[in-house]
Amino acid sequence: MLKAMATSQMSAWADFITSFVVFKVIDYIGAYGSEAAIAAACGAIAGGITNCTINYKWTFRGNHCPVTNVTVKYIMVWIGSFLFNTYGTEFLTDFCLNFSLFDSWGFSRDLRFSIARLSVSLIVSLGWNLPLQRKFVYRYVKFDSLLSHLISRPR
Repeated sequence: MLKAMATSQMSAWADFITSFVVFKVIDYIGAYGSEAAIAAACGAIAGGITNCTINYKWTFRGNHCPVTNVTVKYIMVWIGSFLFNTYGTEFLTDFCLNFSLFDSWGFSRDLRFSIARLSVSLIVSLGWNLPLQRKFVYRYVKFDSLLSHLISRPR
């Protein structure tokens, strides 16, 4: 669990730094509209690559499961994570931008995005990524037999 938390932290830094930089760049050029979703998507890609690599080598030691299978299963889980993070952040950022209590407290656009991004990321990480990575991605499960058969099938 400690290794998973450390890996999650490293991946989160890659995700958040990328997200915040992209959000700020889009905000700077004034291209308002879906900057939260674009920023979250870019961050999710950076965090996903970091997470899969570190988890395979160190956290879950997925060496007993073929790299191709882990990659396919990780991408399947990551797509769900990507969608939850992207649309969840967009939804919650819109909510935070229109939340009048935050107006009265003087919360900036950046702080509202940060609140949304961090909240969604935590929920997705604990409720989706960790359970599926622990029980599905880095373990040999029945699905691996089918996957190995499909991958090694002559064309």
